[in-house]
Amino acid sequence: MIQAKDFFRSYQTSFFKLQQLINKDALDNVDLWEEKFKDESSSYSKNEITQVIKSHIRITYLHCIDTLFELIFGLYPIDGVINDKNLPLIISKNNDKFNKPRIQGLANKENDTITEIQQDITYEDNHISLLQYIFFYQINQNNTRNTKFLKNIESSLEPILDLISIFAEDLIDKSEYNSLKHALRIYPFTGSLKLLNKETNKPIAGINFKDAHQYILDTNDEIKIISKSINSDRDFKYTMIASNMIWNIIKIRDKFMVDTPTEDHCYVYFFNNKDYKEIEKSPDHRQRLLFNINKNLDR
Repeated sequence: MIQAKDFFRSYQTSFFKLQQLINKDALDNVDLWEEKFKDESSSYSKNEITQVIKSHIRITYLHCIDTLFELIFGLYPIDGVINDKNLPLIISKNNDKFNKPRIQGLANKENDTITEIQQDITYEDNHISLLQYIFFYQINQNNTRNTKFLKNIESSLEPILDLISIFAEDLIDKSEYNSLKHALRIYPFTGSLKLLNKETNKPIAGINFKDAHQYILDTNDEIKIISKSINSDRDFKYTMIASNMIWNIIKIRDKFMVDTPTEDHCYVYFFNNKDYKEIEKSPDHRQRLLFNINKNLDR
């Protein structure tokens, strides 16, 4: 039987953070990789290498937040009971039927979904919200007298809720995620598209395809060709934040399953709106171009 303490102790909490740091280093040194890949049989252009790295930064981000949601929903009460010791088995089931409507609800900030994750739970003599329990576990006034530490936890909850809603909005359309996982379904495109104001002749919208990727979605009645902008800086920064959330979920439980830690020997990440307010000002990640081809036109 899997021991929960072994799961929490050995879990690779920094997997996505380290992968993204490697990706960013590669993006910052594309010239080096262009030179490295030159040989007698083949060579790769700087644009081609850049496109692959940017796509990998994107898939690493989506993979990270997908994992984060697996952990979050794995800690939801089942029949009124939270059992952290069963988390490795719960997430191994990968119950998309359970997760998908909650991701959709978080993306849309639906009242029922928000109420569910903010519900009061009781364990031992403690009464806190499920949200706090997920990200800060058993850290409370019973094991620390540091009021500033507790206030930092309390002030982190609203930003955490905002952040996971942003992550949910990015993840809910899994057509991009699935296409990126199978790299041949994502293909680059060149050039740009600009929509101009008829009177001023100034751009009012558009997409630069060198910072985008395309993928095809085949539905029952039509084929969708979707071009979506890539904001690698945003993907990188959000991976760092989501990775810190994974750290909290795993490492705090790891400490408590061995002893009863205080803030002196339990490293915890706090969150605030500065983590995302500036990132969300850029509209780049929302640029999306869609072409629909009706399959029934020739019939």
